[in-house]
Amino acid sequence: MFRPGPKPSRRALACGLAAVAWLGLFPLPKPARAETPADGPQNLLITYRSKPADRPAFRTYLEHVELARLAAWKAKGLLKDYQILFNVYDDVDTWDAMLVVRFPDYASVGRWQDQVERTQPGGLDAQGLALGTPAQTYSADMPWTDGDWDGAGSVFYVIPYEYNSEAEYSAYVDGYVIPQVRGWMKDGVLAGYRIYMNRDPVGRRWDSLFVYRYRDLAAFGRREAVVAKVRAGLVDDPTWKALNDKKRTIRTESDNVIAASLQPR
Repeated sequence: MFRPGPKPSRRALACGLAAVAWLGLFPLPKPARAETPADGPQNLLITYRSKPADRPAFRTYLEHVELARLAAWKAKGLLKDYQILFNVYDDVDTWDAMLVVRFPDYASVGRWQDQVERTQPGGLDAQGLALGTPAQTYSADMPWTDGDWDGAGSVFYVIPYEYNSEAEYSAYVDGYVIPQVRGWMKDGVLAGYRIYMNRDPVGRRWDSLFVYRYRDLAAFGRREAVVAKVRAGLVDDPTWKALNDKKRTIRTESDNVIAASLQPR
């Protein structure tokens, strides 16, 4: 015979409802997730390394020359979208610049290989290759994204992760990451995010890459305070709490990068 358990206290109910009301998620919708293309990934992420003495010239080249070349390729229909992120610090363990290219379809990836990569490694011409070296290229899907992506004046926070199980990790992003990110966006510090999943996670490469766009340096400075605030509002959610308790067994975080989105000069 079924016997109902004890009723929750008024205080517990109030805390739970307050957290839900603060997040503006009553009821909590399922996270929107883009479908993974069946024919192949439509995003390339190319990282570059540059000697410290060449960093200023490499950044100038990317702003004045490379962005114009990317705009021309987009006008021809080869690219759907593109962005160049530049590490604000010289860090030997990460990258100096990263080109993020989105194609209109998977066939365009083959066109990039034939028309660009064959003679211009990493999308750089001879001038660019004299200043920076393509380091790694990732073929990725972007199953989670939201917000606006105009990068002028923003701070981009890039975090690579490795995981053991893709299914477990996807459930972790849905149940743990996305509720937090929505809270950061509601607070106003975060303007947008993109989460990439590597299609070829073999060797010393990331499995997933988070790219967070903070509105400006002041918003990025509030990051830790807002993280703590949003987590306090989620702690009574049993799904979120369970994932929080075991997140270190689900994924491993690697070296982060603080970057700026380069604009044409």
